[in-house]
Amino acid sequence: MTDLTGKGALARERTLAGEHWLLGAASSVRAARADWAENGTTFLTPGALFGAVLVRAAVVHAALLLDDPVKCAAPLRTRLGGGPVFYAEQKFGREAGYVALVPASVAMVWSVPGSVTHHRNALLQIPAPGNVRSDQGAAWWVVPLDGPGVLCDPQPFATLISHGHGVLTGSLGGGRGA
Repeated sequence: MTDLTGKGALARERTLAGEHWLLGAASSVRAARADWAENGTTFLTPGALFGAVLVRAAVVHAALLLDDPVKCAAPLRTRLGGGPVFYAEQKFGREAGYVALVPASVAMVWSVPGSVTHHRNALLQIPAPGNVRSDQGAAWWVVPLDGPGVLCDPQPFATLISHGHGVLTGSLGGGRGA
């Protein structure tokens, strides 16, 4: 069936544009492209183009009342306004995590309990922009990059993390009784 609306082509163009933009954070564009092609991930350096906030999977799952990154994709896309988030099976040692790409300036001042920022100018393993399924490796986009410079809005992301952290620590509601 032919895509008469052009939506498929537009989505591919946005993914390609996002890929080119991300490669601005690579020390070697050629090596990063080769890594994405061969391994499905490459190491990029957050700092100038974007920052990264890491959250244990348990925090996101508690906030969404879901237990699986595939099930979390649509609610995350909706709550975060389409900002890019990827899932990594071993982001916290043996524990899985989610990584949101945020404005670099936000990452420099981020202090939301239940999350950590990836150190500015330290390498971060990032899946290829086309890796959007769990069977494509240990890291894949739950909410794919939607073009160059499109990042997570920090406020809804902070709210989501705070809620999940509160659920896990039992600190929601501000205490008991009056």
